[in-house]
Amino acid sequence: MSKRAAALAQYEDHDHGCGSVKLSRNRARVRIAWAKRLVLSCLIVACHRAVPVTSIPAKNIGPGPIVPDTGGVIAFFKDTGPVVNFPETRTFNLQTPGQRDSLRTALRGERALWRASSPPDYRFLVRTGCFCPGVRGWLLMEVRKGQSLRAWDRAGRSAPLSDWDTFSIDGLFDILERSADHDAAVQVSFDPRWHFPTYIHTRALPGPDMWAVIEARGLRPI
Repeated sequence: MSKRAAALAQYEDHDHGCGSVKLSRNRARVRIAWAKRLVLSCLIVACHRAVPVTSIPAKNIGPGPIVPDTGGVIAFFKDTGPVVNFPETRTFNLQTPGQRDSLRTALRGERALWRASSPPDYRFLVRTGCFCPGVRGWLLMEVRKGQSLRAWDRAGRSAPLSDWDTFSIDGLFDILERSADHDAAVQVSFDPRWHFPTYIHTRALPGPDMWAVIEARGLRPI
């Protein structure tokens, strides 16, 4: 064999050996990578099984406890059925000359009759509504010596007197007197016996969506 052929054969043997070494190294790296993945998977599963699963109880969304009706409060709300027509409802277009004076005259007359015949202590039902936030539920008001002292909703729960929908009868007259000064239109009806406002519908300027409605009924002396 010539020197050139011997050198070529030696080179090929060396190159084949290097290729085998490289292939073995690559296979080893792949096996190590798979081994790491397998170990990591086992750790994840083990941790997941080790953590206890605690169920979260559902919130209590049922009705609240029934309030004992010790003062006959709930019985008052029998008078909250629908009333389609209010007797002798008068409409005052306050943008027409003379209508504000006519409303003031009517209020003075009815208020004088109310003060002449009103009981010092009484309860009555009232419901309010306006363009915002809408119609509220009926409330039972207790008034003593002209002052609102207590209020209840139809379930017998106490209602805060600080809300805008709690009034005495004199407070209803005060609302109407303010309406005579500022609003665009007022509809009002009065109780034929006690002469308190049973229905008030006001429309403020610029209107027409700025409306308010107050209904009152079921007055009883206590």
